[in-house]
Amino acid sequence: MKKILFGWIVILSTTVIFSQNLKQIKADGIAAVISNEAILHSDIRNMRIQLKEQGLFTDDMDDCKLLEMIMKEKMLISEAKVDTTITKTIRKEDMREQARQQLEYIKMQAGGLEEALKLYNKKTEKELLDEIAEFNYNKELFNAMKRRITENVDITPDEIKKFFENIPEDERPEFSTQVELAQIVIKPKASEEEVERVKEKLKKIKEAILKGETTFRTQAILYSQDPGSRSNGGLYTIDKNTPFVQEFKDIAFSLEEGEISDPFETSFGWHILMVEKIKGRQRDIRHILLIPVIKEKDKEEAKKLLETIKKRIEDGELTFEEAAKSFSEDEETKKRGGLLIDPNTGESLVEAKRLDPKVYSQLIGRNEGDLTDIIEERDPTGNISYKLIKILRKVPPHKADFVKDYAKIAEMALTAKKEKEVDKWIRDKMDQVYIYISDDYKNCKFSLNWPK
Repeated sequence: MKKILFGWIVILSTTVIFSQNLKQIKADGIAAVISNEAILHSDIRNMRIQLKEQGLFTDDMDDCKLLEMIMKEKMLISEAKVDTTITKTIRKEDMREQARQQLEYIKMQAGGLEEALKLYNKKTEKELLDEIAEFNYNKELFNAMKRRITENVDITPDEIKKFFENIPEDERPEFSTQVELAQIVIKPKASEEEVERVKEKLKKIKEAILKGETTFRTQAILYSQDPGSRSNGGLYTIDKNTPFVQEFKDIAFSLEEGEISDPFETSFGWHILMVEKIKGRQRDIRHILLIPVIKEKDKEEAKKLLETIKKRIEDGELTFEEAAKSFSEDEETKKRGGLLIDPNTGESLVEAKRLDPKVYSQLIGRNEGDLTDIIEERDPTGNISYKLIKILRKVPPHKADFVKDYAKIAEMALTAKKEKEVDKWIRDKMDQVYIYISDDYKNCKFSLNWPK
């Protein structure tokens, strides 16, 4: 299964870029065109909303600046679409599989398909699925092109120091409250009887398929609980680099064509898997996922265990680090004694306001060394886990300091240098791409000399 199997839509750089039909363009109005892609007035409004939601919007971001950000993104996407070295590795069909998973999550969050269609102003499920897939495709193209342009960009300590010194003291950024956290995670487990029930059901499905009483595709549509592949009869096309969990790939590449596995377990549940076709390094596989039902009793036992662990820590019988290494069921953090790392920066200090609201609310009024209450979390599949968090460090709001905030300043300096490299690339490409800017934005003072 994909590590991102039940992911949700992320924002492409700074704005959501969705495809537009002719009716929408006529009703909305074109702000600009890059190559053959229109930028609508609503795209600029949407960008402002997205930036505000992320806490990235500033007062000096007028419509001209927002439009230029979108134009730069469109330039990279347009170029990526004609770069065969990129389009060979980023395929629309892969984006569609991911979109199916995202759509299931959207439907769950919105309260059903009808509510999801209203939320996104779409008429049919296919229309929304197509739009999510197109968005995913553009996002991957944009990221790939940006990596290509900036792959050789690096920065030295002297450049970082110069970058910081060139920021006027009264304009240096204010960093909001930062925290360093550690966690212990306990996940409710289904009873042995429930696990056996699921395994027996999968065995009976396999037996019926082998007897020719039904097909794998039919049984996947009827019973599989993988929203990303159920409607497609459990079908995935994978190779050894596909980002599925390793246990799943191990089974997929151990079977011969037409062979069906015995039931096996991954972090997502229990599966049976069939290799439908071997195509060189790729394989068409079908699978059926069944998730054992976790009952209220199972949840209560998990929560009670974490409450006991918390009591032992408070009584001094265990340190938090010892408890995390011994009991936590989050494999990534337990080996670090529960320490959380920001995947974007590689740093343990994170801005408190960017945390999940449930976690953030638990930090209010608490200080370094404090433990939170037990926090209940639900992932996109609906599975529950319980968390206990310790505040290891809490850094109050402050103006950027070169020594204390070196890692963040280095990140800012490298980002700025990469943006300059992207701007240089865009300037070099301008005369090779059709660019139109509507009269509404002719008087904008852009950072780049766009043809008007």
